[in-house]
Amino acid sequence: MKQPDFEQERKLMNERLKTAVHSVSAPPYLAARIRSEIDATKNRSVWGARWMAVAATVAVCLGVTVAYQLGHLRLTTASQESYIASVSNQVGTIMRVGLRDHIHCAVFRKYPKTPPKVEDLAREMGPKYAGLMQVVESRVPSGYQLMMAHRCGYHGRKFVHLALTKSGQVLSVVVAVKGEGESFQTENLVPALAEAGIPIYKSGVQRFQIAAFESKEHLVYVISDLPQQKNMEMLLAMAPGVKAFLSKLES
Repeated sequence: MKQPDFEQERKLMNERLKTAVHSVSAPPYLAARIRSEIDATKNRSVWGARWMAVAATVAVCLGVTVAYQLGHLRLTTASQESYIASVSNQVGTIMRVGLRDHIHCAVFRKYPKTPPKVEDLAREMGPKYAGLMQVVESRVPSGYQLMMAHRCGYHGRKFVHLALTKSGQVLSVVVAVKGEGESFQTENLVPALAEAGIPIYKSGVQRFQIAAFESKEHLVYVISDLPQQKNMEMLLAMAPGVKAFLSKLES
């Protein structure tokens, strides 16, 4: 009986695993974890045990990656906090305000199969900000569904947060009341452009794109995993209406 060529099978399996891993965009900490597990298996003497460990590690990590991208990943609170910190610390201080809440509240979330009722969302928003839902919905392209609208908090800071989804993509509109002396101007940021006299700022890290502006008392962010130009277009469409809405609250 012909004996199996384990060396050839190993090479073929390695190529298949490389192709599978490279076809999926994984969060950075997952790639590091895969490399660590593969390195650990090199000290084992039996090829069968090594192959099984590598294959299992890659399969689990690929499953986690897909779940992450679809918004279904459930990590421990400590893991979530670590990831949020590692990502948000790569952008400017004032940009972190919106990004942290987006990841905490919109990325690590399991959305319902059907959009919530408008009256339920309005109740979550409260009478002061409920009208913001109509402003946002009237200015996003067709196909986007408002899946979340509420007041929330993260690390002691309060937010008004709307999340819309389309084909697995998540777009957040995050509004925060300014802190003492807080402004895009005080951080010496240069506007990317202006819309209707409103300076617009942008930033980004990994798959997250951020576009932002400010009113007298609020910071407003549009954050998504859309291409940078598309994310900017979303904010440009919303900015005049959102600014007018907030100005009424502030007067």
